Amino acid sequence: MDDVRYYSLRRLSPYQGTVQVVDLPGFRAMSPDGITWQVRVQSRYPRFAGRAVWRADGSGNLIETDRTRAFFDAMRSAPVLPFPLADRQELWLLDGREQVPLALLTSTLERAAPPPTFTPQWHPALAGDDSFVSRTFSSGNTVSLIAHRELVSRCVQKAAGVRVRAQWFVRSEDGSGTGLGGKAISDALRGRRLVREAFPELLVSERWETEAERGLIRDYHDWLAPGLLTHSNLTRGTRDRLEQAACRQAEKLYHLRQLLPEVLNPDLVKVAMVEAIMRRSAANPARG
Repeated sequence: MDDVRYYSLRRLSPYQGTVQVVDLPGFRAMSPDGITWQVRVQSRYPRFAGRAVWRADGSGNLIETDRTRAFFDAMRSAPVLPFPLADRQELWLLDGREQVPLALLTSTLERAAPPPTFTPQWHPALAGDDSFVSRTFSSGNTVSLIAHRELVSRCVQKAAGVRVRAQWFVRSEDGSGTGLGGKAISDALRGRRLVREAFPELLVSERWETEAERGLIRDYHDWLAPGLLTHSNLTRGTRDRLEQAACRQAEKLYHLRQLLPEVLNPDLVKVAMVEAIMRRSAANPARG
């Protein structure tokens, strides 16, 4: 089925994990967990009008007919989840002093043209979501009464500087990136090629001057660990750390259990899965 594309995209601004995508003529299916798929059925190119739900267990409302058989065949032939990340064109907020990537703003498919206009403002969480609690700023001499997501935002804004710069990069297989245009980008920065190590591995650089700042950003990434674990390009050290953090959020990790490309601590993850199942059963005995 050469006309079928399987890929994943990161949901950014703010980060909300990844979405899996199956694209084929007449159909596009998307899923945040690899279990429930929202299917858009094309009516007139390039618009998608009809909507339905597909699940491997047959509990969705999309019925297999002559019209939908190509889609069902594509789902039956799908490769192992998660699908490869395809949003290799990335927009990075730049560090104000060194002009290197600081925080990931958004991303697009490599074949898509970057938006001509954009707002280079980085958001750590959805508006009103104050559920992030930094362990670094919850004890000792660094206790803060300000919402911890706001601390992360201020930290990034401070590093970006007064004159905000943001640059598009096309990332290669080896992790390096070629600079394109952006906001307040000089000709000297266009076309530059940065090695993999110049880009933050996760969403925000973890290289900071103070221990408190380093702890805050590390805590922020640990808070997002279940979603970040769906990325297939993590180093083993980072994956190990995020697995341990994600296991402290058992239900979120359980929700994304189909999208883990690798598990380094199977016993620890198994305990978290059992915990999540028990909590779900206690909350709703009829819920699987």
